[in-house]
Amino acid sequence: AGFAGGTETGKKDGPQKPPLKTIIIDPGHGGHDGGAKGDISREALLALEIGLQVRELMKKELPEMTVLMTREEDKLPGNQTNKNAALRWRADYANQSGGDLFISIHLNASLSNQRYGKRQVGTKEETYYVYSGKGKKRKKIAKTRTVPVYEKYKLPATVSGTQTYILARDWYNLKLKSVGNKTEIYELGESDTLDAEMLQMDPVEARIRAAQYTKYFFQKSMTLASLVEEEFAATGRRSWGVMQRDWDGIWVLQATQMPSILIETGFVDNPEEEAYLASLDGQKEVARAIVNAVKKYKAMLEAAAGGNAAPAPASN
Repeated sequence: AGFAGGTETGKKDGPQKPPLKTIIIDPGHGGHDGGAKGDISREALLALEIGLQVRELMKKELPEMTVLMTREEDKLPGNQTNKNAALRWRADYANQSGGDLFISIHLNASLSNQRYGKRQVGTKEETYYVYSGKGKKRKKIAKTRTVPVYEKYKLPATVSGTQTYILARDWYNLKLKSVGNKTEIYELGESDTLDAEMLQMDPVEARIRAAQYTKYFFQKSMTLASLVEEEFAATGRRSWGVMQRDWDGIWVLQATQMPSILIETGFVDNPEEEAYLASLDGQKEVARAIVNAVKKYKAMLEAAAGGNAAPAPASN
């Protein structure tokens, strides 16, 4: 059965909210929080440029969608001055905007792309000293010798490609807490206002209900992330697939009350990939892959909804 407020089949009377209406695009970092550095640019700027291309394409091809940006300039969102405060602002903005989908855009970096070698580039004459004699007769004698001259150089970058992150299972309870605080949740066209309901249910039931939504968001995040990586692979780029960062949480994934993904669009410390991501053609190709994935995701939601509404996720 569906959640309270619907019929036995989970449907509601009257107009239904579309499965996907409001999309939040979140270019990572910004301003003094430049993120990873490349030879010609930095993560914050390229993430913004890619994000703007995604918005432009979505508005053109998904005109029925509301597409919102957490930032449209090279500065931290919400006029924040602290990057941690800015992270909280991003999630709060998405939640307060009633977002149905959260897409955070980033660029990667790898220590493997920061390796250096040493090579000989010539020779030089070096003065050194020896001593002869003993006591008062001891003398310091200068001599010269030819020694090699070396220079440090950066080894070719070896790591490139895309990754898309979803919330790790180890951080599931934090998402559960966030979802439990959500006042209005839409899924597949069905809306439920949880405040009034939760006043009528015991804490155990309320937690079960929040857990159902959290599991739903997790599954939908996984679906979209997989579609994004499939689209990147289809363009010939290396895809590392869908990832979970078990060793550390990702705030914008755990604090957003909706399906959410974080896309690493490439390695900014790989000169070849940086040049691609800094080019207009590269940014448009990345944006095209993301929008194609969202369109497929939207079609899947609508097909599952069977029109306007669908049963809520069943409990285990």
